[in-house]
Amino acid sequence: MSDDYQTILLERSGVVALLTLSRPERLNAINKRMLGELERAVDTVERDDEIRALVVKGAGGNFSSGFDLKEQMEARPTGFDAWREILDRDFSAVMRFWHCKKPTIAAVEGYCLAGGCELALACDITIAAENAMFGEPELNSAPASWS
Repeated sequence: MSDDYQTILLERSGVVALLTLSRPERLNAINKRMLGELERAVDTVERDDEIRALVVKGAGGNFSSGFDLKEQMEARPTGFDAWREILDRDFSAVMRFWHCKKPTIAAVEGYCLAGGCELALACDITIAAENAMFGEPELNSAPASWS
């Protein structure tokens, strides 16, 4: 079942697909590449009639620290249109789990923050380990021109 993924792993265990967010060095921060890979993975799961459910987890003891703001800021997006494109892409990828034709389950341990928390919330069921920490921390990352 493995495709040419660099930021996730997609495996199969019987009738269950297991998707692992795999950027543990960045606490599984969701970058642009991962967003595309997540959408491709959900497409793959939906096309496979033998798969009955999709479980999402994070590598290295954390679910996800959220969207990779460091990567976004390195690109220095400016203006409404640039930010709108980024936010639309982020939202669309997360909502693929909400709209998935098969049950989606977030298996959360460790950090589950911001965009990672949104991904877990978009799943049909979220199962949390005792060490799971959910949050929507607010950052002042809006460009000064928005003030």
